Amino acid sequence: MLLVSLCFVLCSCIIIPLSKYYEFEAQDVESVQFYLLGDDNYSESGFHKQIEPVYTLSEEQTEDFLSDFSKIKFSDVILIVLAAVDPSFCYGDIVIRINFINGDYSFYSCAGYGQTYNKNDKLVDSTHFSCDREDLENLLIKYYPDYNKT
Repeated sequence: MLLVSLCFVLCSCIIIPLSKYYEFEAQDVESVQFYLLGDDNYSESGFHKQIEPVYTLSEEQTEDFLSDFSKIKFSDVILIVLAAVDPSFCYGDIVIRINFINGDYSFYSCAGYGQTYNKNDKLVDSTHFSCDREDLENLLIKYYPDYNKT
């Protein structure tokens, strides 16, 4: 404990890296949708009620997509510093929405923000996990035929 305290005093911060992989069973997923938000920098204000998804996977694509999605590493960092540091509360330009059979739905992005809503559109969870933008973009290239990498 003394060593941890000494490290904190000397460097003024503690960095705790976190990572996770999202795995879903295909029978629990109703549909998967893609949003391309561009530079609009939507936040937790409910962009999904303002714009339509650009693409919805067919049922035949869903299982393969979920398998590929489960291989993407999402990460977050807990940063303990003396000054306040706010995490991201905005989605990036690429957002994946997974709609579950029970009516819940979740959003995943590469910008360090994601949310889960229940079937009544009530926010039940939010995270600050993000993935590599290129990994998410490669999924779009594979499953969304009209995706134009910009």
